[in-house]
Amino acid sequence: MADLQARQPAAEDLAAVGAAWLKLQEYHRSLGLTFTLPEGAADKWLDSFRRTLGRFSFLWVVGEVGSVDAFLLARVKQSPAYLGGVQVGEISDLYVEGSLRGSGAGADLVEKALRKFQELGVHSVEVQIQAANDGGLAFWLRQGFKQDLTLVRKVLKG
Repeated sequence: MADLQARQPAAEDLAAVGAAWLKLQEYHRSLGLTFTLPEGAADKWLDSFRRTLGRFSFLWVVGEVGSVDAFLLARVKQSPAYLGGVQVGEISDLYVEGSLRGSGAGADLVEKALRKFQELGVHSVEVQIQAANDGGLAFWLRQGFKQDLTLVRKVLKG
């Protein structure tokens, strides 16, 4: 079994993180996510935070180097000026391989992100959850999050 200790990723982990992200997106699509993935989506996703890693985005992984069993990507963003212009933490992606669910790996990753956000003095932390992901919602509520907003979407283009 892989080491369950969450750690900073090595360069050799990024391909495995991208592959795990694709599994996460497949799961979200099974729940009704309406976005289709373009060619090279995982590389585009990795590129979306690679430049800001360690400054405005943070990645932790669980597993041996080159084999990622779980990961969490967190970002810092700013709220609009009319909402105070405060720094807000966002846990944008959390993936835990099925065999590790219930092991505490996900909660450990969340704890690392929350500690980092506390260090940075962010106002609050947000997570988006796919509407049909009841297990995901239950997980986040157990981590101390509260429901705040509901997003609705109408797709205009096929």
